[in-house]
Amino acid sequence: MFTRLLFIAAILISPAYAAARPAEGFRKLTGPQIRRAFTGKQFSDGVHFSYRYVADGTIQGMKMGKKVVDKWAVATNKLCVTDHFGETCYDVWIKNSAVKLTIDGSDFSVEGTLK
Repeated sequence: MFTRLLFIAAILISPAYAAARPAEGFRKLTGPQIRRAFTGKQFSDGVHFSYRYVADGTIQGMKMGKKVVDKWAVATNKLCVTDHFGETCYDVWIKNSAVKLTIDGSDFSVEGTLK
């Protein structure tokens, strides 16, 4: 819990405190587009994590060498992931297979590819 609070605090006091804008060519997905893009696909950065987004709302994969079984859903044009810390909802930006997940009001992003 303490780690989660530190993470949130770091995001909130970020000097950029404006929404992260992915590089040119990325487009923001709507809720139905997010569901189509992620269902049955693997999202990975090729090193640190690899997650498969199962149609039943589970995420199965690995993160830093450890097995992950989390949950995902789409709500109000955001990808919401629930893990042992709680729920975090992201805007989804895509360019071909490259994906950036961003949090409103933060310069934090998670980047990877969908396959």
